[in-house]
Order: sequence, then C-alpha cells, then structure tokens
Amino acid sequence: MNEVVAHINESPVLADVEIRDTKGTVIPGSSPVLATPAAFLGGVAIASATVAAFEAGRNG
Repeated sequence: MNEVVAHINESPVLADVEIRDTKGTVIPGSSPVLATPAAFLGGVAIASATVAAFEAGRNG
C-alpha cells in the first residue's frame, strides 16, 4: 500500500490535475463518519457484556 501511495504522490501526471473544490463534497442524507467510533464502542460493550454473562453463568 505504501508503494501505491508513493506512486500517486510522486506521479507527474497526477500533479498536473487541478483541484477546484477546496471545501470538499457534502452528500445530503448521509450519516456522519463520526458515528463510526461510537458504533464500534457500542459493539465492544455488548460483546463484553455477553462474555461477562457467559462467565457468570459458567461459574454458577
């Protein structure tokens, strides 16, 4: 992957491509990427609770 990134960054052909949109693109109706860490941590919490319940049931 590092080789691909280096090739893209050092490509003289791509260096000539003009970038006009300095603000980026906002897609209406899309959910924010910032929700991803919260969803991941929620999954970790659920998995941890499942393991704790399993261990509690196993230990009687």
